[in-house]
Amino acid sequence: MAQDAAGDVVRLAFKEGQRYGLDPMLILAVIAVESRFNPDAESEQGAMGLMQVVPRFHPEKIAALGVSSVLLPDANIALGTRILRDAIRRGGSDVATGLQLYNGAVDDETQAYANRVLTERKRIEGALPRPRGGA
Repeated sequence: MAQDAAGDVVRLAFKEGQRYGLDPMLILAVIAVESRFNPDAESEQGAMGLMQVVPRFHPEKIAALGVSSVLLPDANIALGTRILRDAIRRGGSDVATGLQLYNGAVDDETQAYANRVLTERKRIEGALPRPRGGA
């Protein structure tokens, strides 16, 4: 059952990545850093779900997507991916700056959050099976 849920998260990351023009590995890395793949994760600051979306900051996006609950994985990933895409655009298309905006840590000159997510993306990519040789 957990394997099915993990597969669903990966499929949703690829679907929403294609929809919003983002690397699905980046989406999965955000999910890993934000919630450790726990769909029920909630923070003391009100962040919810896999991508730790704060509903009070995004009512217009929630309404536009017709999201009934930000804790539902499909809704959370769709919403979080749209927020991430918009943050990257606001950051001048720079992924690291966009990640800092997504996290609300734009003033952190060390870009600690972006570095954690980008390191996690490399780790995830490294865990993928390599295509076998031959053409």
